[in-house]
Amino acid sequence: MLSNRDSWIYRSKWRLYLSLLFAVLCSTLSEFEAATAGRRTTQPIIPKSPATKDKRVMEPAFANAGQVPGLEIWRIENFKPVAYPKDQYGKFYTGDSYVILFTKDSNGIKSWDIHFWLGKETSQDESGTAAIMTVHLDDQLGGGPVQYREVQEHESQTFLSHFKNGVRYLPGGIATGFSHVDRNKHDKKLYHIKGKRNIRVKEVKLSIASMNKGDCFILDVGSDVYVYVGPKSKRAERLKAISAANQVRDQDHGGRSKIHIIDEYSTSSEYDEYFSKLGEGSQSEVPDESAGGDDEQFEKQQEHVVTLYKVSDASGTLETTEIGQKPLLQSMLDTNDCFILTTESANIYVWVGKKCNSRERSQSMNTAQTFMKTKNYPDWTQIQRIVENAEPSTFQQYFKTWKTSSELHTRLIRSTDVTDKAKIEQKSGGAAPDFMPDDGSGELEIFRIEDFELAPVDKETYGKFFGGDSYVIKYTYNSNNYIIYMWQGNESTNDEKAASAFQAVKLDNELHGKAVQIRVVQGHEPKHFLHIFKGKLVTFLGGKASGFKNLNDHDTYVEGETRMFRIRGTNEDDVRGSQQVASAKSLASDDVFIVDNDSNTWIWMGKDSNEHEKSLAENFATFLVPNSSPEVINEGDEPDTFWDALNGKDSYAESFESEQQPALQPNLYHCILTPSNNIKIETIKDYEQDDLVEDDVMILDAGNEVYVWIGSGADEDEKKHSVILAQNYLRGHGRSHVIVLVVKQGSEPSVFTSLFPSWDEGMWDNQVSYESIKSKFEN
Repeated sequence: MLSNRDSWIYRSKWRLYLSLLFAVLCSTLSEFEAATAGRRTTQPIIPKSPATKDKRVMEPAFANAGQVPGLEIWRIENFKPVAYPKDQYGKFYTGDSYVILFTKDSNGIKSWDIHFWLGKETSQDESGTAAIMTVHLDDQLGGGPVQYREVQEHESQTFLSHFKNGVRYLPGGIATGFSHVDRNKHDKKLYHIKGKRNIRVKEVKLSIASMNKGDCFILDVGSDVYVYVGPKSKRAERLKAISAANQVRDQDHGGRSKIHIIDEYSTSSEYDEYFSKLGEGSQSEVPDESAGGDDEQFEKQQEHVVTLYKVSDASGTLETTEIGQKPLLQSMLDTNDCFILTTESANIYVWVGKKCNSRERSQSMNTAQTFMKTKNYPDWTQIQRIVENAEPSTFQQYFKTWKTSSELHTRLIRSTDVTDKAKIEQKSGGAAPDFMPDDGSGELEIFRIEDFELAPVDKETYGKFFGGDSYVIKYTYNSNNYIIYMWQGNESTNDEKAASAFQAVKLDNELHGKAVQIRVVQGHEPKHFLHIFKGKLVTFLGGKASGFKNLNDHDTYVEGETRMFRIRGTNEDDVRGSQQVASAKSLASDDVFIVDNDSNTWIWMGKDSNEHEKSLAENFATFLVPNSSPEVINEGDEPDTFWDALNGKDSYAESFESEQQPALQPNLYHCILTPSNNIKIETIKDYEQDDLVEDDVMILDAGNEVYVWIGSGADEDEKKHSVILAQNYLRGHGRSHVIVLVVKQGSEPSVFTSLFPSWDEGMWDNQVSYESIKSKFEN
């Protein structure tokens, strides 16, 4: 015999199932009518506005949703969304499911993020209802919001950023059989604070075994709330812990409790009071930092490859088909379908084409969840749904190139499309053109990585680099300003590249941290780097040479062999030569080449090159092949001896294809080196200067350059791994060639600060200290 409560839930479930069945039948009937009319929708789907939406499917709780900027939350209660009290925002019950809407208004244009949050102990019915209600809310807002699936303790940083005081998990739930905690009772609770920017407050067992020296904890005993500050915790963690304690006091005790802070400056009697309230232990018995584990559990058991899947119901059932793996092309996406993109971080994107049918669109998140399970992804995998033409940069970066709809027709850049000067600037003006701290006339020291150590390079060979090696260049300007370049050859080993990064950090430490560190990849040298060598930069094929004065005097030279160099540049300083495989296939109509053997030296002028490039090539030949008399030949007028030197005539590139990716919207990432030496990267949405965490390392991805920002409180391991961290980040997104600049808190160059909406030069001097915050709670 069912109880009244169980009977009511049973009937409610059937009402929900019948309404869903009716909606599916209506949708199927509509599609059938369209099909029998002999037409398939080929125009973009234009969603109805909230005002014209079918009133029969509108949820009353969502009637005015998304009209005012800020946060709105609904809890699933008896299979319906119910508005959650605003004074309880940030507090989530483990037995419940929620729908969260964040509305942003930018100059009158609204955008939305919709999250459905699933507690660890929520029922399957409730989690399913939350997903369905998210679709309803999305439809009501015109189908444009970005949707996120969130699982307790594994929320996205976008979700966490909506709660400035963090999120807190409490036992209980509406329809799961749990009972909420009586707010009038003050049972003791111990909370573990995890995170620095966006924190999670998790209730743990009331025991000293739950604690560690690297984190902060909150002990709530009702009239008193204690903040235990681990001696190895950092400033940001301490401040966040105090904010969380304020929220516990205000939400659970109406602001009446007194907050006490226990840290390394507390007296022994204050420590004794804390452990007495805890019920056991002492200061000396608190476990070490390692007992706290990582700030994020690394539950991923296998590496995932960036892969694109197509989702289609053309066969009558929804199917997923693998389209390709990285490098991905934007052309793989089809506006008529939905796609699933898996990433190396194991998170999943769902891309919804403008012209996909209503079934594919409405079922896209469910399909992704099914896909997640069939591919054995962990249950906490984050899923983000985005729509065509509203893709964030975090999605675009997984594709080799990305064009907006107005740019898709401009694939190739030819001399007829742009001026010669603009074309040359794009080809060879040097990366990071805005980073020009001086004119390149400073002092120079160059070291090559040999056996993972720095070996000085003969000054007579400065400017000559080998693609099989890595180098560290110390540049001094204006007496006591320094730049440390790490030049990494394309054929250099990963160990050598890593050694160049470690040695750069070591050299910077010897300079008392005053240097700007810049990682440079062969063929993508920045403008300032080119200026340093005054038109005499050349890269050779092969590895370490013993020292040489010209191309006939080094250990990769073979007598009688043809050598070939491509010359690219914009002026006498912004020019470089790069050795190519001596073959006709290496030629390009848009470039100038020097071809040399023991008998002849030619300057080959491509038909789309110009007099400016010709003069640069002649100057370069004087430096590269001294005492020679180069013969200038134009494309199409080559003598037989020229083709013989290149082992015969062959096809080659006759137009210049731009290698530049379209400018990505800058993105900021928080990088954390965990106690177990794992590195995790958190995305920061709509970043500001105050999102920079002084205790850590941040990555600012500007598209053509990536900046590594090192906070003043970052430890030595984080500094040592900063460039390698950026390299790994770029490698995962297929952009290994991008320049990496390391900047330090308080010494940020203007090219870095200009990427922020606003920048306060005095902000670091005006930071509120932990000590001043703490003093507010002392008598």
